[in-house]
Amino acid sequence: MKKFMGLALVAIFAMAALASSASAKVVLTLRDSAGVIPAGTHIIATSHNLVTKTSAGNLECETDELEEVLKVNGAVKDTGTTETGMSRNFGNYLGIPGACKTSAAGPAVITTSNYPWPEELTTKNTNVTKGTKKITFTSEFLGLAPPNKCTFEDAKITSTFKAGAHGSPIPVEFTTAGAVFKLNPKIAGTAAICPKEGTLGGTWVLTDANGPVESEL
Repeated sequence: MKKFMGLALVAIFAMAALASSASAKVVLTLRDSAGVIPAGTHIIATSHNLVTKTSAGNLECETDELEEVLKVNGAVKDTGTTETGMSRNFGNYLGIPGACKTSAAGPAVITTSNYPWPEELTTKNTNVTKGTKKITFTSEFLGLAPPNKCTFEDAKITSTFKAGAHGSPIPVEFTTAGAVFKLNPKIAGTAAICPKEGTLGGTWVLTDANGPVESEL
C-alpha cells in the first residue's frame, strides 16, 4: 500500500510540474555583452540599406538610425520609446553633408516628427513602431525652389526578426518590408512632384553602448 501511495505521489508531482511548465509564459529577453539589458538603456537600430520606393523615384540615405529608450525587458512585449531628435537620416550625397539621394529630384534632407514613437518587440518576432499620431517624415529637395517638400505618414511600421532559444541568444536584425507611407498634401510647402505614396523597406541591426543587442525566448 505504501509503495502504491508513493508511486501515486510521484505521479502527482510530475503532473504538477508539467502543468506548471506548460503554463509558464514565454518572454522575450534582450541581452548584450554585460547581460540582461536594464530599463533606461538607449538602444540604436541602424540601417544602411533603407529605401523608400515611389512612382517618382527612390529615396535612400547612407545611414538611418532609430534610437529608443528601453522601458520593459523580459516580457511578452518588450517596450521602449523614441523621443524627439532620436531618429536620424543622413548621408553625403554629392558631397552635401546630411543629404540623402533621390533618383528624381537630386539631394534631399530628411526630417522626422510626431514624437514620441512607442516601440514594441514581441515573442511573435515582430517589432512595431508607432507614431503620435502618425510616424511622419519630410523630404526637402535642395535642388528645387519652394515649394519643395514631400511629407509622408504611416500609423505604424511593422518589422520582423528572429530570436534565439533560451540560453542561446542571437543578434537582433529587423527586416522592414512593404511599409506604405501616404503623402499628406495639406502640409505647407508640398511640391508638385510629390507622389501619392512610398513603400519603405530595408534591414536594421540593434546595438547599445556595450555592442550588439541579442534576443532569446
